[in-house]
Amino acid sequence: MLILGLLLLVVSGAAGVLLIAYNQGGAEQTVTMFGRDWTSATMMEAFVAGLVVAAVFLLGLWMIMAGSRRARANRARYREVRNEAKQAARERDRLAKQLRTEEDRRESATETMVTPSNGTAPAPAAREARTDDVPPPPRHAAPAGQQPVITNIKPGDSPTR
Repeated sequence: MLILGLLLLVVSGAAGVLLIAYNQGGAEQTVTMFGRDWTSATMMEAFVAGLVVAAVFLLGLWMIMAGSRRARANRARYREVRNEAKQAARERDRLAKQLRTEEDRRESATETMVTPSNGTAPAPAAREARTDDVPPPPRHAAPAGQQPVITNIKPGDSPTR
């Protein structure tokens, strides 16, 4: 649209300049351009032709402005999308880093945790040390040949949280 507007602007400008340059006055005007007589026009016809040339000029100007407005809006949308993509990439990287640190923390916790095998009784000294009525801590023993189940659920937390 921008190119078509520029073309209309140039053509109407050139037509206006040629009509003014070859104007010799009088009741009837012979339109001569490029060494050739094109037509004869009265003053009213020349005025209407000037209005048409001005309308084409304004149409070309409007097309240029509309094209530049649309291009500016497209650039703004593109800039906004590009900024959103950068923010999404930053958020993705932040979440990936957070996931890595949580996995590292879990790995270090599983390396230090010792889970007794099934059927292992607590040491006799531990039995003697329990004189109060506190129930023993839960035993997280996995069936034979299976990895122990490790949870990070604290008292009062829900497993779905």
